[in-house]
Formats: sequence, structure tokens, C-alpha cells
Amino acid sequence: MTGPSKDAATTAKAQLPLPLPGFTPSYARESFIVSTSNEAAWRAAQTWHSSREALLVICGPEGSGKTHLASILAIDGGTFLSAATAKAPENRSALILFDDLPAGEPKAFLGVIDELMEGGTRVVLIGSGPPAIWAGGFEDLRTRIESAPRAAIFEPDEALIETVIAKGFRDRQLEVDRSVVSFAAPRLPRTFAAAHAFVARADALALNAKRGITVHLAQQLVDSIS
Repeated sequence: MTGPSKDAATTAKAQLPLPLPGFTPSYARESFIVSTSNEAAWRAAQTWHSSREALLVICGPEGSGKTHLASILAIDGGTFLSAATAKAPENRSALILFDDLPAGEPKAFLGVIDELMEGGTRVVLIGSGPPAIWAGGFEDLRTRIESAPRAAIFEPDEALIETVIAKGFRDRQLEVDRSVVSFAAPRLPRTFAAAHAFVARADALALNAKRGITVHLAQQLVDSIS
């Protein structure tokens, strides 16, 4: 297949309108695909859910499905809060999930999670990057995080990239031929960020150009993302 011209790739970038179209991702259990990159995290989360452990850490790259996995744990009830607020809620559920680690004030945040756990609330900490850095240099919080069970998600294999791209189009309610997904997956960097960027840019470019998402369009975008 003949590669796209440099001008075509440049045009693909230039035509991206901002902000990108809004959408609501699906956090349904059936849409969480277990693959080699997240199988250990899935097992760890399920083991924790069935245990009496008070604290769980979910970590992984941006866009890797951390919130999706946490939402499955909270399917029977749970409250998502911001770690930046460092304040225990007045009306507490049995499960509190902090989905934006690191916290703004590490010492105050440790006090919050200790208060919650002492009151019988289970806590899930969710964030990107190595969990040790979430402590912001506060040793007591680092020790607490490092001692907790961990569900770590890693960058995807090619099969999971295909799944992430296909789900991304479904979440945006876009009907895209399977050939587009099959073309893009092996040519993109093997990262969740690249898969999400491809879907977002394809959506934006197709909307701006008022045309469907085709293999030809995908070819332009793959080069720009690579």
C-alpha cells in the first residue's frame, strides 16, 4: 500500500477541531476485556473484592481502564471522590474510591483514608505512574500505599489495542468498519494513549471533513500519531 504524502498527514493534524466531541465511555462489566496486560490486575481486584482487606491500589498508564476496573468493584455500591479535596464525606458508603492520585496534601490525605478505614469503609486508590510517587515524599503515606494489595495494568498487546479502538468508536456511537481497526492496531505505538488518540482524532477529523472514517483516513492518522 502506498503511504500517505507528507501534506496529507499535515492536513490531518491541521483539521482537528477543538474541543473534541464529548462522549461517555461505557464502564459495563461486559465491556472490560481481560487481556495479557490487565489479567493480573483483574485477578488482584477480584481477590481483593472477596477479601477483608481495607485498601487497594489500582495503577497503570493513562487510559488503561483503571476507572473501568474500579467501577466494576463499585457495581454494588461505592462513591468516587477526588484525592485533591482530602476530606472524608459526611455520608459514607461501604466503599470509597479516589480516582485522581496523587493527592494535593499527602499528610491530610493519609488522615482521611485512615479515618475512613477505621470507620469500616474500604478504600481504593487509583492513579497513573508508580504508586510510590503518589505520596509526594511523605513517608507514612508511601508506606501505606506500598503495603496495600495492588492491581497493576500494563501497556496493551496488539489484540487489546484493537479492542480499545473498537470500544472507543462504540463509546462515541460511531459505526466504523472492522478493516479500519485491523489496519490501525498493528501500526500504532503499543500504548493506550496512542489508541485513544487515534480514535479521538479520527472522530474529530471525520466530523470536520463531514465524511466517514475509512482506512485511507486511518492511514493518514496512524502516521501523524506514530
